[in-house]
Amino acid sequence: MAWRHDGEVVESRQMRNLVLRTIGTFDNYDYVCDWIFQQNGAIRVRVGATGEDNISVVKTRTAADDTTGEAGRYGRFIAENVVAPNHDHFLSFRLDFDVDGTANSFVREKIHMERLPADSQRKSLWVAEPEIAKTEEQAKARMSMEKPENWRIINPSVRSSVGYPVGYELIPQGNAMSLLVPEDYPQKRAGFTDYHIWVTPYRENERYAAGDYPFRSKGGEGLPTWTKANRPIDNTDIVVWYTMGFHHVPHSEDWPVMLTAWHEFELRPVNFFDHNPALDLPK
Repeated sequence: MAWRHDGEVVESRQMRNLVLRTIGTFDNYDYVCDWIFQQNGAIRVRVGATGEDNISVVKTRTAADDTTGEAGRYGRFIAENVVAPNHDHFLSFRLDFDVDGTANSFVREKIHMERLPADSQRKSLWVAEPEIAKTEEQAKARMSMEKPENWRIINPSVRSSVGYPVGYELIPQGNAMSLLVPEDYPQKRAGFTDYHIWVTPYRENERYAAGDYPFRSKGGEGLPTWTKANRPIDNTDIVVWYTMGFHHVPHSEDWPVMLTAWHEFELRPVNFFDHNPALDLPK
């Protein structure tokens, strides 16, 4: 549903979605990428991982027989004498925003607790304080439950009917951080996984987060190299890079073909419309 409210009369509206789907097969894995355009102005982006796990054949028959834990140390049994190794999936989304024009800014809206005076019946509440990132270094961000943030792309020159700059918010769902040491070759070549958010000024030749040829790279190509210049990104044509990842500990339902595992994020309008854009959907 687009929205619902139970007052004296129950009102709700049904929403239709336009789904644009691309499927890519890379060796043993299939990735299903959906861009879902919604009638409420939001865009959901989701990726489904399916296909087959990489496997190793071992002498030990099952996990119950693996008394030393050696066979399943770096993976899990998914069938008799078959172990699939633990592994990661990381995807980088290059989001070239133009919110009401190309002159945009990136806002980190930091949410934190504020203690109230001692004589107040309420002792605390929380506030949201927006900060515009002026440079590439200031924009680098990681998800944190202890220090939550809202991430927004705004046009500082265009205001909504209530006076806020028009914008879109990037809303993550589940995510992960790399667990590899910095000097490990996979980590050096995939340096974009160091942060969930990067922001760069638009450049035609900066298209791939890990550089043009990651499998020939000695490490550090792409976003880590570009952002060393710490270029200005305020009120200009910017690109937001979102890193989405998950750790995959295999299990028997992965055999012989995996169930699709979905991971997603959302791009939602914030002060872009003067009111709920789905009000006029048919009952």
